[in-house]
Amino acid sequence: MNKSFDTTWEDIHKTQEWGKYPSEDIIRFIARNYYKEERSNIKILDFGCGAGANTWYLAREGFDTFAFDGSDSAISKAKSYLEKDNLEAHFEVADALDISYQNEFFDCIIDSAVVYANTIKNITEMYKKIYDLLVLGGKLFSTGLFTPNTTGYGTGLSLEKNTFKDLTEGALSGRGTVHFFEKEEVLELLNAAGFHNINIDMVRRTDKGNIVEYWMASAEK
Repeated sequence: MNKSFDTTWEDIHKTQEWGKYPSEDIIRFIARNYYKEERSNIKILDFGCGAGANTWYLAREGFDTFAFDGSDSAISKAKSYLEKDNLEAHFEVADALDISYQNEFFDCIIDSAVVYANTIKNITEMYKKIYDLLVLGGKLFSTGLFTPNTTGYGTGLSLEKNTFKDLTEGALSGRGTVHFFEKEEVLELLNAAGFHNINIDMVRRTDKGNIVEYWMASAEK
């Protein structure tokens, strides 16, 4: 079985505090699409949850929350984080290409800067897997799809076009594999997986002088 999880992330989660609060992008997407729904009936998967920031938010807001990550340390931290607030979610340790959820199960899947950390082959497989896991009409929100304008592009070891490992500059240095996306590539990937109603927006900021620029894509099955 092809593996997508980079063990660099186990080292990061084991040695660093990481992700205590949810992304504003995620909050905005969930609020716009699901706040008026009966939340306990909405199944949402935090696709590669890390230390559980977005999982905590989803559980706190009353959604039927599921989360996985390839890092044992990350899942341990995420569980502890939710337990402190008496919140519940369904956790598992798994590789993104070998998750065991049944198809057509989730109403929504959140990718918060997870899919990007792979080769294009794995990214293609992940989006197809996400599509299969969603119910008809289910929604994907995929953010943290970094553009080539992000500081660090072109540094480290080149694996393939727009994919590099062990960047030496910028906010993504020391974060293992990074694929940088052109806008048309994001659209093509999501179309190829079967998605429609695709919307792509861009965020650009500086971080200690480094440029961080990424796409946010929403799509529907």
